[in-house]
Amino acid sequence: MATAMNLHREGQLDVAEKIYRRILEAVPGYPDGMHFLGVLLHQRGRPDEALELIRNSISMAPATADWHNNLGNVLFEQGEAEDACAAYRRALELDGDLASAHLNMANLLFRSGEVLRAVEHYNHVLRLTPDNYNARRMVGISLSTLGHTEAAAEIYRRWMEDEPDNPVARHLYAACTGQDLPERAEDRLVEQLFDPFAEYFDEKLERLDYKAPQLVGEIVARAFEPPDGTLECLDAGCGTGLCGAFLRPYCRHLTGVDLSSGMLEKARPRDCYDELVKAELTRFLSACDEQFDLIVSADTLVYFGRLDEVFAASYSALRPGGLLVFTLEESTADDGGDIRLNHHGRYSHRKDYVLTTLHAVGFAETDLQPAVLRTEAGAPVAGLLVSVRRPAISLAS
Repeated sequence: MATAMNLHREGQLDVAEKIYRRILEAVPGYPDGMHFLGVLLHQRGRPDEALELIRNSISMAPATADWHNNLGNVLFEQGEAEDACAAYRRALELDGDLASAHLNMANLLFRSGEVLRAVEHYNHVLRLTPDNYNARRMVGISLSTLGHTEAAAEIYRRWMEDEPDNPVARHLYAACTGQDLPERAEDRLVEQLFDPFAEYFDEKLERLDYKAPQLVGEIVARAFEPPDGTLECLDAGCGTGLCGAFLRPYCRHLTGVDLSSGMLEKARPRDCYDELVKAELTRFLSACDEQFDLIVSADTLVYFGRLDEVFAASYSALRPGGLLVFTLEESTADDGGDIRLNHHGRYSHRKDYVLTTLHAVGFAETDLQPAVLRTEAGAPVAGLLVSVRRPAISLAS
């Protein structure tokens, strides 16, 4: 059992699964074997089998707090928030100092819009594990969501004192205070945010009713129907590859680029991409002179403040007549600014700024539509769905 669990923790799921199953052949009904095989099957995208095994293991060892916490995780990722909440509550009844159960309960409450209750659990996590990365980040975001920006800034200030080189703490402190605002999220911040998150990225976005890839896919379908597999395409900020299935029928060659190696590893098994590249987006585009017929970017430019450089690089990377499709979050703030760094760390932009900047670098045939991209803290996120073309003929000619 110890060997299987070590392999499981190291990510060697095939070997770990074989050992768990051999254990259960030798000792049918062994609760530890059932439970951790269930956890593994959940990781492999087989939630029904996972739930049966985990529930059976709990019926045999009902006082194991961690197992109720694991049950809550599977239920939550299946969209069964009420049952997940009950599982986390039972875990905390058995062990009130189980930091992981407090953190999971807090995340559930935050995503359900019960932000004040979420703060209570995040604070409990920080009392138990003061340097917990996720709790530090989310308690600050939660406090900002409630309008307590000074309290959030203090959280980030203390975090920066403990970890002066932490890019996430610096970025969120700037978002809270308006001091030393960066022009875009730095590379290390993107990697630090998304590498650990890659394993559960798709499941989380499904719970948030994430629509950006589907919306981008609909624009591509209208522009290039019927799909004939002839286009040179780039998925700019491809993440785990959620746009890949929408794009593949149109592409002769599909490239995905992302800063997060963890995300790229999740995109690889989809078998949608001919090439996956780890690179910063603007630098990558700048090296691709008139290479693509189509560039899409779903929920990536929200980590850029100024857009002129990435728009110009996109223009130069497109062939004449090529199409750029992307999403942004829309700023409707009354401060008069074109760009806003929000408390969650993403940027939002005024649509007039977006249009002016696109036209300034030479794009034409602009179509900009309002869109709801997903929900956050129980509320819809207002976005912009944009498609523009590089002119087929240079104006200078």
